[in-house]
Amino acid sequence: MQKKQGRGRDGKTRLLRAAKQLIRQQPFDNITIDAIVKAARLSRPAFYYHFAGGKEELRAELVRCGIVKEAPAQDTRAIILEAALRVFARAGISAATLDDIATEAGVSRGTLCWHYHSKDDLLLAVMGQSSPSQALYHTLDQIEQDMQQGVLLDDEAILHRIAGAFYDRFVRHSDLLRLLVLITHTHPDFTQALVQKIGKGRRRISEYVRRRQKEGAFRKDIDAELFVQIIAMAFFAHAVGQGFNELLPFAQLSREDAINQMVSTLLYGIINRDPPTPAIAEEET
Repeated sequence: MQKKQGRGRDGKTRLLRAAKQLIRQQPFDNITIDAIVKAARLSRPAFYYHFAGGKEELRAELVRCGIVKEAPAQDTRAIILEAALRVFARAGISAATLDDIATEAGVSRGTLCWHYHSKDDLLLAVMGQSSPSQALYHTLDQIEQDMQQGVLLDDEAILHRIAGAFYDRFVRHSDLLRLLVLITHTHPDFTQALVQKIGKGRRRISEYVRRRQKEGAFRKDIDAELFVQIIAMAFFAHAVGQGFNELLPFAQLSREDAINQMVSTLLYGIINRDPPTPAIAEEET
């Protein structure tokens, strides 16, 4: 039985030769699989027979052959995602175009579409990589690790770290916050997924507050979830309203001053200042 066309060793050689010829005319990222198989006079199934991992497997083979310099596709994807975040936040999701994003990223539309086929693909990738809770998760993990290793952390130190995580994620990444606001109005399905991811990190802080309430350190009449929401919303509002906030006194505070004042205010309100109620001995009969 004859081998199917292009599935012998000669087929792989023809694909590599075709890719090499096309690379002389344009960057590898701009070349499509259809262009490669057309130049090699083979079919797409023949291409995937030799390169089951698609174009990135072909890239790896070309790197090994010294035909192209190693340039991880992840770098290109990261550049595109960062550009998409800026364009979405600046122009809005509906008004943003793939051409706008490609221009912002400094790549061709073909390169962008090779990695992401639509605006929804891009939006999903942006939100998956840029979750507003990532910095918070890292901070909470570090606090737990420090405590397990015997590092003494009081409530002020713990809340300072938590407030710092909120500040860094919100104020320093205002594009992401503006995008989140837009998504709540235009993509309710995305909103539900985001709420679940955000809630996971905040629940861990709420659990810490409730534990301290049970231990008598924090007032029991303070709602733990509201306590966490106050921290988040203070920095969220500051980030979303950049520009307008420059007219307000809060904007003049440095990062450390803003965090210190937030923690001091919250601690003053939540610390239990009532003396413990002494146990009443049973009267002897």
